Amino acid sequence: MTSRSLRAGAIGLFVVLAFIIFATFQDYGMSWDEQLQNTYGQLLLAYYSSGFQDRAAFSYINLFLYGGFFDLVAAVVNLVSPFGEYETRHLLGGLMFLVGLAGGWKLAKLLAGERAALVAVVCLATTPLLYGHAFINPKDSPLAWLLVWTSYFACRLLEQRDKPSWSMIAGFGLSMGLAIGTRVVAIVYLTYAVAVWSVAAAARILEGESISTVMQRLKSKAIPIGVGLLVTVITTIIVWPWAAQAPFNVVEALNAFTHFAFYPDVLWNGALIPAHQLPVTYLPGLLLLQLPEYMLAGFGTAIVFGALAWKGNVARVLSQIKAQQYLLVALSIAAPIGGYLLLHPTVYNGLRHFLFVVPPLVIVAAIGLTRLIEATSARHAVAGIGLGAALALAIARQASLMAGLHPYEYASYNSLIGGMAGAKDRFEMDYWGTTLKESGKALGDYIAHDPSAASLQGRTAKIFACGDPNQVQQALPQGTEFTGDLGEADFYLGMQGVHCFESFSGPVRRVREVTRLGTPLGYVLDLRPQTSP
Repeated sequence: MTSRSLRAGAIGLFVVLAFIIFATFQDYGMSWDEQLQNTYGQLLLAYYSSGFQDRAAFSYINLFLYGGFFDLVAAVVNLVSPFGEYETRHLLGGLMFLVGLAGGWKLAKLLAGERAALVAVVCLATTPLLYGHAFINPKDSPLAWLLVWTSYFACRLLEQRDKPSWSMIAGFGLSMGLAIGTRVVAIVYLTYAVAVWSVAAAARILEGESISTVMQRLKSKAIPIGVGLLVTVITTIIVWPWAAQAPFNVVEALNAFTHFAFYPDVLWNGALIPAHQLPVTYLPGLLLLQLPEYMLAGFGTAIVFGALAWKGNVARVLSQIKAQQYLLVALSIAAPIGGYLLLHPTVYNGLRHFLFVVPPLVIVAAIGLTRLIEATSARHAVAGIGLGAALALAIARQASLMAGLHPYEYASYNSLIGGMAGAKDRFEMDYWGTTLKESGKALGDYIAHDPSAASLQGRTAKIFACGDPNQVQQALPQGTEFTGDLGEADFYLGMQGVHCFESFSGPVRRVREVTRLGTPLGYVLDLRPQTSP
């Protein structure tokens, strides 16, 4: 295929994805804590609209420790949106996904060409974790895509040894600032960039370039890099104004998340384990079980190709721009995973705290798959065609599975664990409670059509649910009300694969289920005493 046809294919895919996003964004339920995030965005907007007088955002629960990029944008858009507050947020998340895919396409194209870029976009779009989180995760999903763009601009700057482009400097500063203004952990990415630029300078010296020449080149970059850092700081402050309220607020936020005192029970391999006591295999294990199988194969292939490319004189390899670019992307994958393995921080809610590792991992996997097909085709054309067809079938199967899971794509597990059926009762599934929307509708249908459910002696049915009370209120059918007292509840809404196992005083009946791919993700329990016929 020519470059033009490959580019046309990528554009066509973006158009199809945009259509799907606009057609389905209202299917997604409100996620746990989303009401709090929505309020935080409104408070940030109030800070600006009041002329910096309304400072309620800086004491709102602990959300001031987070950047408000997505929430602030959503608050502004909601002023004019024709959709509901949360539907608008979900649409914005889907559009952010498209913007992130564009960054992934540009990064893969820069690293490996048009064919790998097209494969990368297809692989990113069919990664359930990335697609599902896009609509319901206002922190980790935007962070992941902003860091993709940061990687792209950093790689472009590596190409520009003597005169960095001001557009690339601005792009790096803006994307880095928005990333920090989403989650402060993004600031660590600056160390990756500095490390690679230092390694590149050292490699050139080892290859014979004089120290004075290298230092002169670094001096020529000092002002542009300083401007880029200034753009980063200004951007961060705009979307996270609390960061500028005291000199060490950013350090305070970093320290708070390093010692985050929240230890919920996590369902891991069939056992409920406190978050701070999870095994070190938690993160790599979930990557292994939740990424599509062909992406795991592609990542392994990429590692093999990378090892072969690095054979010989390491300094000579590192003096090449392409090697430096790959090193930067590799660090964005290896450093967070390595940090997790060494420090073993508290984690929960699946992979969401490390979601930013997934896009670069998938991009590298896509490049590995592309290189494997190209290398095979060069030796045996028929075998290369066969590999390409196998990949196309695997991607089609994955897209079909995602359609079957919709709108709970983020809860997907691959065949290494037996798919969704194999993960049931062993690993977390709907840990953000997005099934409550569908469960609430199912409960409304049950009350309306089941004679026993309709018999409530003329009173309002009381609902207890495993979820944030604000989230539950959005899901309740008409004629019902939320109660925080399980003992007085008539019905119970729960989610599969999270710590929703309550102690009931009497027998209960599971009267409705939210099921995908043959696996229950949410359920409705009738808690009322059963009467004899």
